[in-house]
Amino acid sequence: MDNKIKAFVQKFSEETANDNAAIFAGAGLSVSAGYVDWRSLLKNIAQNLNLNVEKEHDLVALAQYHCNNAPSGRQELNQLLVDEFCQNHQITENHEILARLSIKTFWTTNYDDLIETALKKTGKNVDVKYTLEHLTLTVPKRDAIVYKMHGDRSSPDKAILTKDDYEKYHKVFGPYVTALSGDLVSKTFLFIGFSFTDANLDYILSRIKVNLNSSPRIHYCIFVSFR
Repeated sequence: MDNKIKAFVQKFSEETANDNAAIFAGAGLSVSAGYVDWRSLLKNIAQNLNLNVEKEHDLVALAQYHCNNAPSGRQELNQLLVDEFCQNHQITENHEILARLSIKTFWTTNYDDLIETALKKTGKNVDVKYTLEHLTLTVPKRDAIVYKMHGDRSSPDKAILTKDDYEKYHKVFGPYVTALSGDLVSKTFLFIGFSFTDANLDYILSRIKVNLNSSPRIHYCIFVSFR
């Protein structure tokens, strides 16, 4: 095993044992279960605009452009979210591995329920949060918290999808920004299936770096695709 990997395993294991570890899951974790990523979700919308989705780099702007020009506005995007993410795909081995770890804090930008399903399968009591109201409530005797910072498939109209949504996020969902910022400062994160192109997370990480100057907490990321 590579020395860097050994060092990561040792450090993250220690942080997990001390209840200082957290997981941040991106679309890559759900794609391996059969769900689409952002590029695949917007493929048909791009084609209708005579664009090649593979050549588009700002997919959030693409979604916003569609909403601004389509007669139905955002409705088609909402329906796409329902069509693609309300399918009940099975949790993967990777979800099962994560769920078995003694980690209590999970953050995700995914709309599906695979993380909470995997946690519940292990017998854990899960507190799922994706609205502002959820932050004010606490599930009794919870074993894990799943923060779905971009919403849930059950409420497509409130999901973070467009450029407008991203630009308003820090004002509308300020408490989530505060909660994630606090966890990123106090916990060691393992990012899985995440491309680091999300504007919200980039904003939060940059603010933490500025505030902490040269002493930010060390986090880890796995870039290899899950299967």
